[in-house]
Amino acid sequence: MISEFIIVCSGLTLLVAGLAAIAATRNMVKIVMGLQAMILGSLLLLSLACSANNVSSEDMFILLASATAATEALSMAIILLVWERFKTINPQDVSELRW
Repeated sequence: MISEFIIVCSGLTLLVAGLAAIAATRNMVKIVMGLQAMILGSLLLLSLACSANNVSSEDMFILLASATAATEALSMAIILLVWERFKTINPQDVSELRW
């Protein structure tokens, strides 16, 4: 009972912290980190919900976490391309969508 409460609190804290990081920053790297925190928080809550229904939550958590890591690697590659082209990682300064 107490472990489920800790998991729910941790998941909700990650969701709120990720949302605050996205809303408060103008840096693409911090935005990606905020998205990563939100996704991992939702994965914690999803794994808790799956464990209540006797579904293999560990396998699903590992699969989704690896997909999240691949998404983060792709977004970092895009940020590097934006840095090479515009010499900034501020999303408001990057207004041109043409390469």
